[in-house]
Amino acid sequence: MDVGWVSAVVALVGAAVAAASVVVTVVEGRRTRRNTEFSVHRDLWWQRWTWVVERALSADPRTRATAALMTHALMTRGWVSNDDKWVEEALATHEEDEARSDRARKEPPGDLGRR
Repeated sequence: MDVGWVSAVVALVGAAVAAASVVVTVVEGRRTRRNTEFSVHRDLWWQRWTWVVERALSADPRTRATAALMTHALMTRGWVSNDDKWVEEALATHEEDEARSDRARKEPPGDLGRR
């Protein structure tokens, strides 16, 4: 083979490698951006979730009602994990226990057997 053909083949291979490198860089950049967006959304979601949990444990019934509404709204997001669902179930159980305790405290002692 003559030097001209070898140079042409090397140039073509170099151009193909450069084009493949650009494609890989673009694909990797898009994947990184999606992961970053997901992480930011998840972080904001978690900040809201901690706000809800703090209020769900409040002694004020109106504050707890607000937390219940926000819990429902947050659980509709795409960033909910199985752990988050577990926390929601634990909060719901806590709320039911609190409501039961509140009713028991408000009932007169003579009405305990009438259910």
